Amino acid sequence: MPVVETLDAYRAIYHRDDIWRPVIEAICHRYSFLNQPCKRGPDGSHIVYFVGQSFVVKLFVPLFAQDFAAESLVARHLAGKIDLEIPEIVAEGQIAGWNYLVMTRISGTPLQFVWDDLLPDDRRAIAADVGRLIAFLRTVPISGLESLGVDWSQFLAAQIAALPTHHLPVPQLTWAPEQELSAFFDSLAGSINQPFQPVLLMADITREHVFVKCSDREWRMVGYLDFGDAMLGHPDYEMVAPGLEIAGGDPELLRSLLVAVGYPENSLDQSLSRRLMAYTLIHRYVDLAAVISLIPQARSAANLDELALLVWPLSP
Repeated sequence: MPVVETLDAYRAIYHRDDIWRPVIEAICHRYSFLNQPCKRGPDGSHIVYFVGQSFVVKLFVPLFAQDFAAESLVARHLAGKIDLEIPEIVAEGQIAGWNYLVMTRISGTPLQFVWDDLLPDDRRAIAADVGRLIAFLRTVPISGLESLGVDWSQFLAAQIAALPTHHLPVPQLTWAPEQELSAFFDSLAGSINQPFQPVLLMADITREHVFVKCSDREWRMVGYLDFGDAMLGHPDYEMVAPGLEIAGGDPELLRSLLVAVGYPENSLDQSLSRRLMAYTLIHRYVDLAAVISLIPQARSAANLDELALLVWPLSP
């Protein structure tokens, strides 16, 4: 096994099949049901190989050891509770200090591969399906998931403190967002600092992780995978990834998503737009450059308030 001490070192060997295939084959030799051909899976944070038609081996780089713990814990916690297909863990272990999971392969197609060809009605239906998944996650008992918890007030303070450097540079904008961040969050302090009940968050519900199928000429969500970023936290934080990747600045898709989650119709206003923009800004894996790449019309904003209304286009 290679020694990987930095992210750059990992990236340098990430696509080296000559390194990873012997490791995956060694794992497969441990289990008789994995005596099948294997092939490299899609790119992601970790090393994924498909084994036959039914199994996946996921090898977790030690740099992100917490992803393995979250993936294993949440997959088992949701098993039998969720009405979507999710990977079932059938084996886990270590090889030379690297954790791995052997999981079932779910059916369907990742949404990212069909999104551009979908009709508007199919997009709205899938946005609503994603909203119902989020609504379900908000009802999942969190007893047993305590290890995923964070001190939310400390998390919020740390993310806000890091805003100026986290979001720079932003070459797509003609104005300096860092000059407005402090005032923007001061104006929202009353709404984002309210007490709340933590819920299970996937924190990365994207087109890559949503699986869909076409039946009777209609596309619908049938499965979900990847729990490595799961955490306990504020319900609004979950909206960032699907809001950017699935709603994508489209008012109708955004409304379909939010209503399915359970946001009341009378709450879908500019106040909610600004609040969701705040959670977008503090998200661990999102920066303004990424926001604008996903929602190109956002580059026309002249300030943060305008940006919020373009990224989260809501009106009474």
